[in-house]
Amino acid sequence: MKLSDVMSGLGLAAFPIVAMLLFLTVFAGVIVTVLKRSKRAEFDRAALLPLDEPERAPSHATAHPAHKEPRP
Repeated sequence: MKLSDVMSGLGLAAFPIVAMLLFLTVFAGVIVTVLKRSKRAEFDRAALLPLDEPERAPSHATAHPAHKEPRP
């Protein structure tokens, strides 16, 4: 008995079909979520996040804890 005979007898043909259906369902869900007009304002706000400049941290907060400033 060959390995190909064993594998063909297991009925594994349904797994790729189930995986494709699961993928298409999730993909369609993501597309519907992205294209909803009710979330447009939230997506527009999130799109601008990388361009927002963060508030500048105080200089002592950015220094390494072991780093000591020279005394005058």
